[in-house]
This record gives sequence, C-alpha cells and structure tokens, in this order.
Amino acid sequence: MKNISAAVISLFCFAAQAQVLEKPQLVEKIDTSVVIEQDLVPPPVEITEVWAVPDSEEDRSTPQFPGGQDSLALYLKNAVEQFIFADTSDSFPWGESVYIAFEVATDGQLNNPIVEMGYNALLDSAALDIVRNMPKWIPASDENGTPIVASYRLQIIFDLELDMEGDFEFEEGSMREKGHWAGFELGVQLNTSGFLDPTPTFATTPYWENNSAKSLLFNLNTFQYKFNLISDVLGLTTGYGFHFGATELTSSYVLAHTPDTVYAVIDNNQVYKRNTLYSAYFTVPLLLEFTAGQDQPFKKIFYLDAGVIGGVRMYSHQRFTGTYANGDQFENTTKAKFNLNTWMLDASVRVGYGHFGLFANYAILSMFKEGTTVGVYPMRFGISFNIPQ
Repeated sequence: MKNISAAVISLFCFAAQAQVLEKPQLVEKIDTSVVIEQDLVPPPVEITEVWAVPDSEEDRSTPQFPGGQDSLALYLKNAVEQFIFADTSDSFPWGESVYIAFEVATDGQLNNPIVEMGYNALLDSAALDIVRNMPKWIPASDENGTPIVASYRLQIIFDLELDMEGDFEFEEGSMREKGHWAGFELGVQLNTSGFLDPTPTFATTPYWENNSAKSLLFNLNTFQYKFNLISDVLGLTTGYGFHFGATELTSSYVLAHTPDTVYAVIDNNQVYKRNTLYSAYFTVPLLLEFTAGQDQPFKKIFYLDAGVIGGVRMYSHQRFTGTYANGDQFENTTKAKFNLNTWMLDASVRVGYGHFGLFANYAILSMFKEGTTVGVYPMRFGISFNIPQ
C-alpha cells in the first residue's frame, strides 16, 4: 500500500513539473518576431521643398534665395503679376500652380530647371522663365561649411495678391480687359470744306487750306477701360487722352479775329518757312469694339473699333518761323483762342492687330465756332501703337 501511494505522489509531481516547463515554450512560440536592421543610405542630393523653412537664418544645409523666404515670395509675386497683366484673358486659370525642380550649383547658379507637375503649356513656360530669370542663390553647404550641389522644388501659384486695407473687392475681369485705346498715335490732318464733303479746297477762304504733309498730329491715350457686352468679343471701350494738332497753312497768312469772327490776312513782306496753328484737346472716346482671337495674348488679337471721340480745347497758338533778308532767323508766337471751337467731336474707325493699328477720324463739329467763319472739318488719319492695361 505504501508503494502504491508513493507511486501516485511521484506521478503527480512529474505531471506538475512538466506543466511548469511547457509554459515558457508557449511564450517563446508567441514572441517569434524578428528584428532586421536596415542600413539607410542617404540620397546623393538633399531635396528641400519651398514650404520647408529652415529652422534658423544660419542654417545653410539647404540653398536659399538672396534675402531669404520673404525676398523669394516678393520676387515670385512681382514676376507672376507682370505675366498676368501682360497676357491674361477671361479663360485664365486663376489660382493654378506649377511645380519646378532645379539644381543650385556650388556657385549659386540655377541649373536644369524642369516641370515636375505642370498645368498647361502657357503656365509651364511662364514658370520656367520665372526660374531662369532668378538671381544666383546662396548654395547649400555640408557640415564643414563647404558649398555643395543641392536640389530644390518650387511651387509657383498664378494668382494676384492685394495688400490693401478696407473692404476693397477686386473684380476678376477688370485687369484683363483688352481695349485698344491706350497708347499713342501719329498721323496727319487734312482740312475739308464741309461735313461729309471731302473737298480740300476753300473757294472764298483759301487760308483754311492746309499742307497735309506738314499738318502733323500726336495723340497720347493714357487710360482705357472696356465694358464687355458679349464676353471679350464685343464691348464698349472708353478712357481719356490728349490730342495735339498742328495745322500748317499753305501761305504767309496771319490769323486775325474779333469776338465774332476769325479770318486771315496775307503778309506780302515776308515768306514764312513754317506757319502753323497749334491746338491741344483733352479727349474721351466711346468706341464699340469687336475682337477676334480674344483667348490669345494681347499681341495676337485682331480688333475693329467704331465710335466717336469727344474733346475739350485746352490751348492754342499760331507760330511763325522764317529768315529775314539779311539772313537772321526769327520765330514769333501768338497765343490766342482764334475762335476755335471749345468742343471737338470726331467719328472714328480703328483697325489693327495686337500692338499696331490704323485709325481714321472725321470731324463732326467744325474746327471753328459756328458763324465766325466757314465750316472747317478736319480729316485725321495715321498709325496707332497700342499698350495693354
């Protein structure tokens, strides 16, 4: 009996010992993860995105634009605005971005600019030009302070930023209208004897006949605004400018006037080299404008304008130049109104392509006040040089 009891106790102790020894084996089977150490190889060139600002101004581990991030932001703002003001249309993709990657050499030169993520050919080309025109950068350097080649990624956003206070609201299309008034014009003037009568001869008042080759005009059109009626295809263009005209008389006529009349008498004692009546007007146009190719840059747009140009007289004088019998030269000027019409109103037709065009104006109002002399209706024509605003 004792032997049986001892055997049972021994078996129980063996079973308990076996159970205790198995538990570590179960734990080892569960925790079977293996850690593999990898050697991380640094890239040959450090890449820094434009929005990753260095921790301090003394950090030279990345290339920097001269003057830092603020100077870079100001450069991009000015460059983008110049591009937008020159070549935008109503279909311009406002707010779109182009990402440009390039290398900054050890001397700060920007090399190999490429479009990493573009939008279209127009914006991609503009973004590349903006980068190519940048000044030299401050190159990156290693831990020893030695300049190294580094890559940089730049985001260029094609939009406008207004740094204005108050409740100003920018009208999206106002800076992109493509009227064809602003600029300057050169031309000549021919006096005609009646409204809708192109006859250049004056039977009873020959002193109003002029030398058209020497009767020059210059128009300085300083401001314009176009109100679109049908997209960019049809609209009304207005603005303001200045007209400077010179009417060259055909003989040695001296203008004379009373409060109610104006006429000329010939000076038989002297032959004038130049005998010119000058006048200056402040002008305002109202032109119905048709354009074709409105989705193109300004320089590729065809336009046709028709309308009227009004003006108010600011100044006038007659100027004589010549030579006396003894060889002395003289120049005399008479400042007067000469009963010139206070108002100017011309019918106008203008046609052109981009920056260049032709214009023809015909006076609806006589050059002089009604009743002071016969009607004088100048015809003006010449070339225009258009400047976008």
